[in-house]
Order: sequence, then structure tokens, then C-alpha cells
Amino acid sequence: MDKITVQKGQVLHRKGEPVQSLELLLAGAIQMEDGDDLDIRLSGGTILGASYAPGDTYAFDYTADSDSTLVVFDYASEDDIFEAVTNTPAIAPVIAAASMRNAAAMLDALSAASDAADALCKELAEQYREYAILCVKAKKAPASFPVVECLSAPEPSGLSSGWEASLCRAACDHQGELKKAFYALDLSFCFATVLRASHFEAKVRQELAAYAAFQEQTKTAVSPFVSAYYQAKARVEEQMRNGSGDVPVIAHALDMILAFSGVAPELADAFRKDIEAYTAAEDRFAKSDAMRLLRRRITDTFYAIYESAFWRSMDAETVPLEVRMFFLFGFVDETLAGRSNTDLLARIALDWEEDPEGRILSAYEWLARIYRGTAVPSKDEFDNDWESHLREEKRNKTISADEEKELQTDRRAMVQFEIQHMFKLVNRNTYGRLSSFVPVFHAQNVLRPLDKSLASPAKVRETFDRVLAIDYGCFYRQTRVALPQFKIPYFFYHTEVKPYILLMPNVGSRGVMWQEIEGARRTTPAHMMLSIFHSEDLYETVIKMCAIFRWELCRRIQGVRYADIQDPSLTAEYMNYLLFYRRDGYLSSEAKEHIKLSLQKARNDYKKVFMSDYLKYIQNESAGMPKLTKPAREILFRYCTFAKDLRTLRGSNPQYRQLMERWSVKQSGRIHNLDLVVRKIERSHPEALPPEVEEERRYLSL
Repeated sequence: MDKITVQKGQVLHRKGEPVQSLELLLAGAIQMEDGDDLDIRLSGGTILGASYAPGDTYAFDYTADSDSTLVVFDYASEDDIFEAVTNTPAIAPVIAAASMRNAAAMLDALSAASDAADALCKELAEQYREYAILCVKAKKAPASFPVVECLSAPEPSGLSSGWEASLCRAACDHQGELKKAFYALDLSFCFATVLRASHFEAKVRQELAAYAAFQEQTKTAVSPFVSAYYQAKARVEEQMRNGSGDVPVIAHALDMILAFSGVAPELADAFRKDIEAYTAAEDRFAKSDAMRLLRRRITDTFYAIYESAFWRSMDAETVPLEVRMFFLFGFVDETLAGRSNTDLLARIALDWEEDPEGRILSAYEWLARIYRGTAVPSKDEFDNDWESHLREEKRNKTISADEEKELQTDRRAMVQFEIQHMFKLVNRNTYGRLSSFVPVFHAQNVLRPLDKSLASPAKVRETFDRVLAIDYGCFYRQTRVALPQFKIPYFFYHTEVKPYILLMPNVGSRGVMWQEIEGARRTTPAHMMLSIFHSEDLYETVIKMCAIFRWELCRRIQGVRYADIQDPSLTAEYMNYLLFYRRDGYLSSEAKEHIKLSLQKARNDYKKVFMSDYLKYIQNESAGMPKLTKPAREILFRYCTFAKDLRTLRGSNPQYRQLMERWSVKQSGRIHNLDLVVRKIERSHPEALPPEVEEERRYLSL
């Protein structure tokens, strides 16, 4: 038994090396990695090697994430694992808890691998259907690819939903109690827990290897089809260009962008060299120290060039197409992006149409609005708006009172605040894969055809309209106005405040609900963000953003009482339902088990459970396919009532009949109260109703 120290960044074991020892991690952290497929941080108490048999080979790389101290034991049999646990009785409960945490992390990785396999098969199936259409357009007979026609994802083994998986998750959820009341009772309990978790990890590792092999074999087998698909796509795009006007050939785009931005020559040269190195890299998602450093340099320089080019564009009469592509998509180089992608980006940039309502904007258009004074900056990561941020800076003595006063109307400073505290963070968050993020557009990041994944203003508006056709009141808020001329001290009415949707310049997979209001006023628009090329289901992403908006707006309105059931609200009732579902006699044992699993999957985050239920409510319940428990359905219908057409359609459904009757009674009461107000106003001023009253009348008619 020896004690060793490993420096940050040092590789402890490489994939393929034989397992000859056990290492007990006393302090620090070890990163268990396998490219982009797996990245798990092992913390103190982990016994490295316990999930392998002696003589096996490591399936992953193990690298120190920080300076770490380990105790090394010889490893010839399971008895050596027992020795590692019993020789350190003081931390044996920590070792047991860490083993279960690591097993749970492996389960998460298995779920991600299963999702990736499904996504690959769906994407190839979609491309195969499109390939036939492309060949017809190109007037060429499509080739047959049986391997794609018969492709299907591996059937899940059930390991992630079996009793062992439930045991791991339960142990993680109650690790504090287990450390005190179970692991601490006897070292044998700790050893049994470590052994159980290790055996389970070995099973999960085998399935991960199977999924990795499936991905590799599939990509190799379908490579002829992928090549034929993109050739057909290129031919059709060429025909379209010839038929509707030539798109300018983009060449030396980086030189144009750097020249337009006017950045210092040394910064331009450094960025050019980094882009050349990044273009030459075989695996741009590699997690080596050198690649991480390269991505970080590119990211930092990208935003400096973006800001400089933005200021130039505000004064320029015309903006070159290459720079417009840079602003819209993060495009910097035609070689890095690929010729076909570059041509398509140029076409999209030339044909770009702004949202007629001015609500769905590219990130560049949003920054331009702030600079022109027609929009206010978003809140920062600490929920501070521009004025709150300045007050905080003055409180910290970073700026003086006079500087605070000047900065309140300094639009240039506002744009810089927006870039630093929103743009940089959200651009990375919408991208999805944080560890490999780089803001420049490159071909290896294109997972779906760009024309299919483009989140244009028209497509985004259409998607939001689909949600609002079901949850019509999503963006309506109740507010109050005084009507003294009619002797009405206060009048409550509902007004619709649609959000700003900002399209971030990346190819990403996530939507972000950044803030529910601007400043302190509740009748200001929310800010939501999407990747301009969205690789996931846009409709599902929009539904999730609307769910988060509803939850966060309710929390904002309710304040500290957002969880107080005595003041009923969406958040209060939903949290009460999830807290006390076990006591609900109307729920079946199956329903209670389903709620339990939902909470476990969401790690007891009630907002995530609500988001999942809201997704089912919009996608399934509105279509007549019941997916929710009775309490969840009642709460959602009460606060997210279906639109009129759906109420008529679902009103005869036994599951909604009582809900509809109660809602109709309450709605009749609201209409009656409004009629009393209207009569009172018309008696003294019959010529016209106030706009607030008209707006409430329209809302009640929906």
C-alpha cells in the first residue's frame, strides 16, 4: 500500500492499459473520459479499478482534473477490494457512497448513448427519404442502400430501468442518511455496497461498449450512402442557384471579416493561425489539453472580433456578405465550413427576412436594437438588469456615482454588457455540448442538413403559434389599471406580452428561457434564445421553453409565496402535488411509482417534472391521448387551459368533462363581472370603452 500524488492534467491510466492495481482517491478529482461519448468526474472516495476484473484493460482514460492524492493497493482478487475498504474504516461510508454515485453517473451515460443511437438512426432514415426526392429533382435514378433501409437502433436491455438501477439512484438520493444509519454500522455493509456498484458498473460498461461499436460500425457501413446523399444534395443546390440567380462565390472570407472588423494586426494574425490549426485538426471535439486551449483562444478572439465588427457595421453604409454570414452564423472560413455549407449559408444570408412583428431576431439584430435604443439589455447571469448591474458596480466601488449616471444612457456600454453577460453565455448554452464549444461555424458540427435545421423567423413564429393554438393564455398576464374617470379605483385585465426570441449564431441543440420579464415590470416581454440552426425537434424545444416561462413567471408574481398552497398558484399547487403524492388516495400504486421515477429522473427538481408533464399536456393530452395523472391534468387545465377549439373537442371526454364544467362556471362569473363594469361605464360614457376593458373582453372570448 503506497500513497501517490498526481498533478492536474496528468494521465493516471490510458484506455487499453491492463488493470493491475486499485487506487483509492483520497483528495482531488479524476476525470473518466472516452472522447465525447463519456465524461464523468470521479470524486474523493472512489476506488479506481474496482469495476474491472484483475488483468482486464481500462475502457476509458483517467486524467487528474485537479491535484489528487491516491492510495495504491495490489489487485489480484476481490479480497483486495475488501482490504481497500477495511484499511480505511474512517472513510468507508464515503467510499460506499462514491461507488453508488459513480454507478449512477454511468447510468446517465448509458441513457445518453441510447439516445445518440436512436438519433443517428432517425437522422439516416430522414436523409434516405430525402435522398429519393433529391434524385428525382436532379433527374437521376436513386441508388439502393439496403443497409440504411434495414437500419434500427439496438433494443435497450432494460438495465437502466431494472432494480439495480433503481437501487443506485435511491442510494444517491439518500446517501446522507445511508452514511449515518447504514454504512457506518459495519464495514461489511460498505464493502457489499462497493462490490454491488462495481458489478453493476461492469454491466453498464459492456452496454456502453456495444453502443459505441454500433455507432462506429453504422457510420462505416452507411458512408457510401452519406456520400451519395450529399452529392445529390449538391447537384440540386447547384440547379437551384442556376435557376434563381447566382450566389456570389465566397473566397478568402476570413481576410474580409478581419479587414472589416479593423482589429489589431497581431490579434488578426493570431486568430488566422488558430483557425488554420483548428481546420487541420482531425477531431475538433478532442478533449486533449492542446485542443481545449486552442478552442479557448478561438472563443476569446472570436468575441473580440465580433464586437469590433459590430461597431464598424453600425457606421457602415453596406455590410459585406461574408460579414453578414459572420454575424448570423458565426461563419469565418469557407474551408472550415465546407464549400456546400458555405454556399448554403450565403444563400440564407441573402434571402434572410426579418420578423414582421419584430419579436424574432438574430443576435446581431438584437444588439443593433440595443445600440439604437429600441430595446433594453437582457439580465445578467445573476438576474441583474442594466440599472441593477450599475448599482452593484457602484456599491463595489468599481465606478463612481457620476459614472453610474453617465452609463445609464450609454448605449455602447449597454451593448458591451449584453455581449459579456448574455451573448457569450447563451451562445454556449444553446450550443449544448459545453466541453467542446467553439463559436465558429465548422462542418464537423453539422448534424442535420442546414436547410432542415434552420430556425428562421417564419419557422419559429409558426412553431410558437402551434403551442399558442393549444395553450392560448401562455403569454397573457393579469395586470391592474385605475379608471378614475369612471369611478373605478382598479380594474384587473389580461394583456398578452409576447417574448423576444433571439437566434444565436451557432449549430446547437438547446433552447434557453433566459428571463421572464425585463426589469421589475411584469408586463414586459420575456427573452428566449435558440440556436439559428437547431439540431433537435424545434416544436418540442419551444414547448419546454414555454413550460419554463410559465413556471418562472408564476414564481416571479408570487414572490416568496410561490410554494404556499394557502395562496393557490401554478407552482404552489404543483409542488404540493409532488410533495404529498404518496398520501393521495385517488392515485393508483402504478401512478405513484410513475411520479416517483419522474422525480428521480429530475433529481427532485419540481420544475423539470412540470416541464415534462407540460410537454405531455401539449403534445399528447391535447390530441386526446391521456398521459398525465389526474391531479397533474387538473392543475395544468386550471392554469394552462386549452384554447376554445380544443375545449369544444375535448369537452365530451370523461377525463375533461368535470374540469370543463368547473372552468365554465368560473368563466361565466368572470364574464358576468366584466358585464357589470361595462354597464357602469356605458351609463356615464356610452361613446367608447377603455382599451383595457376591450382587451379583457377579447381575452374572455378566447
